[in-house]
Amino acid sequence: MASSPQLEIEELSEMSHVERVRFQENTSVRKVRRIPAQGQVLVSKGDRVSPETIVVRGTVFNPEIHEVKVYVQLGVDPTEVGKYMLKEEGDETRKDEVIAISRSFFGRSKVCRSPIDGSIETFSKSSGRVFIRGKPIPIEVKAHIPGTVVDTIPGEGAVVECKASLIEGMFGIGGETVGELVTAVDKPDEALTTDLIKDGYKGKIIVGGSFVTLDALREAARIGVNGIISGAMDQKDLTSFLGYEIGAGITGKEKTGLTLIITEGFGIAPMEERTFNLLESHEGKQASIDGSTQIRARMLRPEIVLPL
Repeated sequence: MASSPQLEIEELSEMSHVERVRFQENTSVRKVRRIPAQGQVLVSKGDRVSPETIVVRGTVFNPEIHEVKVYVQLGVDPTEVGKYMLKEEGDETRKDEVIAISRSFFGRSKVCRSPIDGSIETFSKSSGRVFIRGKPIPIEVKAHIPGTVVDTIPGEGAVVECKASLIEGMFGIGGETVGELVTAVDKPDEALTTDLIKDGYKGKIIVGGSFVTLDALREAARIGVNGIISGAMDQKDLTSFLGYEIGAGITGKEKTGLTLIITEGFGIAPMEERTFNLLESHEGKQASIDGSTQIRARMLRPEIVLPL
């Protein structure tokens, strides 16, 4: 039986009472930066990189595919479509480009156009159908952390290393982002509320205390805050913020405008003092965070990297 979103959250909440926040100070952090296809590696071993340095770029397979019933649009027998086609398998197409045309003796013509930019993947001569796949998707991966390239993966990427303090949170949403840390509360048991979110925090990562409110999250997203680190938040508020319940699988692909990491769990829970103090000691410095989380199977926890 498939697990429900509520069950996933309950398991995470139970786990949070057993596993405290894990962190390492002054350690070596390595990040493998690669794409899931062959591409062009843009760095070499020994290079110094910043979080924004593009390490590798390439293209990946596009899952978008459209079935076009050419015979219907031309008004001809499916088996006769071949003689009206202007494109062959493998040919590129542009959106609205004519891929087939039929002309009558009375000067009238009917055309079939491509619905997308892409290429003809398959043409069935018996059914009069064409399948057009979207153009390959360009992809590039940045270093995410400042440091040194210690190894390269030919055609795929590189390994970047830096000295840093590493904090693993309990749960997060949103992917990788980078920004200057700013502490918005005075104590780890203080809630992060709307009045503490300032316009000057745009592009930064805010450190809260025991709890972040729904309105504070929305205000932070509105002004362009890159990330929020908080002790906890209400599960219902998270659902309202996302517009849906978190289900099984990996978080990190959410389109919320910011990355959120909670260090203690759901509800109201003061951030562990040593975690708060470590974050506060890095105020004004750049941090690299990733909210990606997986609750089951291969456990994946959100990460906060504080470069030294």
